[in-house]
Amino acid sequence: MMVPPPLLIGFVAPRWQRGWVGAWLLALVLLTSVEAAAQIVNVQALFDEATSPLGVSGGAELSLDWRTGSTELLVVRGAVMGQWRTEKHTVLGVVRGEYGYAQDTLIVSRFLEHVRYRYRFTEWLAAETFLQHELDAFRRLRLRGLAGAGPRFTLWSTEAGSLVLGAAVMLEYEQLRNDGEPDAGQERLDPRLSSYVMGRVRLMENMSLVETLYVQPRLTQWRDVRVLNETLLTVEPNKRFIFSMGFVLTYDAAPPATVSRFDTQLRSSIGVKF
Repeated sequence: MMVPPPLLIGFVAPRWQRGWVGAWLLALVLLTSVEAAAQIVNVQALFDEATSPLGVSGGAELSLDWRTGSTELLVVRGAVMGQWRTEKHTVLGVVRGEYGYAQDTLIVSRFLEHVRYRYRFTEWLAAETFLQHELDAFRRLRLRGLAGAGPRFTLWSTEAGSLVLGAAVMLEYEQLRNDGEPDAGQERLDPRLSSYVMGRVRLMENMSLVETLYVQPRLTQWRDVRVLNETLLTVEPNKRFIFSMGFVLTYDAAPPATVSRFDTQLRSSIGVKF
């Protein structure tokens, strides 16, 4: 048996903002539908300032995959997001978790919290800072924490599309779990440059294309680099539903032992807007 597609729930928004909550729920779907296999989390889709509302908005996502019979599988995914925005200030918080069991064996265990603050100096220049905490049993991460700050440049922003780029210096701490692998229990504290470019194009009245590229080299050894390239196509058949398809290519030049350098993923999502 399999439970139907994910259920999305909107929350805590004034009446005049409820139409905007749907946009944030869409962004939440895009965020949670892509697994950050290279330890890069793409939150830029949540910061489309050309269309995002002022004030408080948020959303939540919960999904359940349950199979019985020849394959015993249970996967639970959930996420909660909140945002507060004024003309100059933006604060965004995201909490996401995923747990999966197959034949009574834990196959997925991920948990992440991300908080980001942005201050806009002009229409084209802003500064942002962020904090993140992460656990990922699949990548053998017992703990990953990072903090960073840097500028963000808006090169183009209209209802028809936008183009932004940013760069931040971040400090990253990683601790691997204690297991039988050669690097078990290893700890690292590294400075990295986190740079990104993101473009949005409205192809039709109800269709948009979003392209995001992250590059994160280690400042003390530039060959140790992580890359994420994400392409998302979204279609809104009506005011309440959204369909998205995404292709993600990730690369980690120095992953933990037994973890692949390259990952690709093709996923689709259906969302409900409130």
